[in-house]
Amino acid sequence: MNDTPLYLARLDMYARFLTAVDAESHVVWHRQDGRYDDEREAISAVDRAYAATRAAFNAIDLEGVGPHKEARVVLERLKSMHKDGGGNPDWKDFKAAREAFVAAASTHLKALRGDE
Repeated sequence: MNDTPLYLARLDMYARFLTAVDAESHVVWHRQDGRYDDEREAISAVDRAYAATRAAFNAIDLEGVGPHKEARVVLERLKSMHKDGGGNPDWKDFKAAREAFVAAASTHLKALRGDE
């Protein structure tokens, strides 16, 4: 594989995005579970998590290849989980979007390795 630096960069980029996505979904979980002292603390946690997720997504979005469409769907699902104070998140849609991103990223990385 002569694209090793590109493969490793994309692997890291996708992993950073997933880590941020998972952290933001934990904020949703903690908010729904009432683990924040008040709504102000919950909103602050949501804002921090969203900023990290968005920053991780930006590299994928700028590149515009690979699983960028799937990553955008993950962001949309996370956003919808925060609606109405995070009281009724759709975990099924979020998990399906996350799984679709992982599958697309894996396929893209395998292609870079020549494992198609």
